[in-house]
Amino acid sequence: MNRKLRVLLIVLASCILLIGGCAITYHVKNSNIVKKATPIGLEYFKKEYNVDVEFTDSQVFAGYVSSKVILYGHIKGHENEAINIWINYNTYEVENVGGPEWLLEKGEKNISPKYKL
Repeated sequence: MNRKLRVLLIVLASCILLIGGCAITYHVKNSNIVKKATPIGLEYFKKEYNVDVEFTDSQVFAGYVSSKVILYGHIKGHENEAINIWINYNTYEVENVGGPEWLLEKGEKNISPKYKL
């Protein structure tokens, strides 16, 4: 193998390792954000709406877009009743809640724009 080909392979392998390492770091960071936000979301729905919920999916926005994590799920026992909660992952304050109209109307008096455990 000539010298140019070896150098090219080494550079290519280095780039692949660097990109792979960044992807793993990004995934771990997002996973930690979701783990920290989940109990806050569970407690919020229990305290404000007196319902137990189960989160089944999440979306973490990059900090330069918006410092938010959205947890998606449903009310336990009502699997067709989708809910979501937006939490700022810098402050871990609840910023927005979505769900069925009957649930949101029930808790309207108790909603505070910022909620933090």
